[in-house]
Amino acid sequence: MPAKRDWSKSEEKKLIANYAEKTIQELMLMFKRRSQESINNKIKRLKIAGKIIVKKESDAIQRAYDQRKGISAFPIIEE
Repeated sequence: MPAKRDWSKSEEKKLIANYAEKTIQELMLMFKRRSQESINNKIKRLKIAGKIIVKKESDAIQRAYDQRKGISAFPIIEE
């Protein structure tokens, strides 16, 4: 199991600023050292703390559905 890394203030600000317009896969590209689970958990904690109050934009929601179906307009890069 990888070691737990705390989120820096700059990472937290970047996540808050990009949450509404980015899908989880797009956020994973921005936070390369964070897993999908880590990003989702941080989003949940930020919502509970009242730091994320915006809803996902409709185009981000549509891209997320498309990415799940494999019809991505946003390329998914595997490392």
